[in-house]
Amino acid sequence: MSNPEAPVLTYDGMTVGDVFVDTSVTVTAEAIAEFRRIIQVGAESLGIGDDCFAPPTMATMWTVPRVMFHEWNVPVGGIHARQSWRFVKFIQAGTKLRVRICLKEKFIRKERPWVVFESRLTDRNRDEVASGEMTVVWPI
Repeated sequence: MSNPEAPVLTYDGMTVGDVFVDTSVTVTAEAIAEFRRIIQVGAESLGIGDDCFAPPTMATMWTVPRVMFHEWNVPVGGIHARQSWRFVKFIQAGTKLRVRICLKEKFIRKERPWVVFESRLTDRNRDEVASGEMTVVWPI
């Protein structure tokens, strides 16, 4: 979660190109099983060994600013306006992913500040596993 002890992340304090997350996560079989249980996916078999692979939507949980921005206090009240996601490669249990989130764009629309975060997840070979963008109406 965002860090309440850290500096508040403000719209004016962000610059296009800023990197807010550059970390790694290991996708465990336990995390995959818990994610499947929570979203109620995987009760039926998808094929041999499918329980060793994460559902494509699982990777999106590492792209949410209030979850991943550990060095910042992300203010409440933002509006998740849009998200696009591209799943490129299956994520197998035991895979270590690099998660990188940067500010792609910021603009004012209807007198409100908007930001677009770009996320990219890669494997140990630096091959893209998933990528996407999240557009947020930033809290004032």
